[in-house]
Amino acid sequence: MKYSSFASFACLLLFLLSSCSKAYVSSIPDYPVYLELDLVFEDKDLIPVPAYKIYTPGNINQDVERTGFGGILVYHGLNSAGMDAFYAFDAACPYEASRTTTVSVSDDHLYAVCPQCGSRYELLNGIGNPVEGPGREQLKAYHVSRNGNKIYVQY
Repeated sequence: MKYSSFASFACLLLFLLSSCSKAYVSSIPDYPVYLELDLVFEDKDLIPVPAYKIYTPGNINQDVERTGFGGILVYHGLNSAGMDAFYAFDAACPYEASRTTTVSVSDDHLYAVCPQCGSRYELLNGIGNPVEGPGREQLKAYHVSRNGNKIYVQY
């Protein structure tokens, strides 16, 4: 009888724990993302820290590359150890969640700013957290890898 009570309790506990965890769902819909960036030639302006570039269908090779929902903001900042690192975010403001409302980067290159709602998102450490304005959701981040002078952004 004790075993049956313990098994029931364990099942109930497992059910409660699994129902409490919610997967993060971005307000920015999933769209294909793929960029190949060359730090020697056309993307060399990304080399200094901090630096950024926003990629849209108008400035990529549309035969093979994809720019997500609202474009891709590639940012050269710092990681948690203070070393330089590349980050990529969807350029659409998550508060507005519109393909036509994309962030710009502040003059000091530390924040992405939505021209519509005024939300500001931290860029330097690659997290994209909102720091000001009505936005409560971080910028949608994409996977970045580096191989020599090539940067790859994928989702």
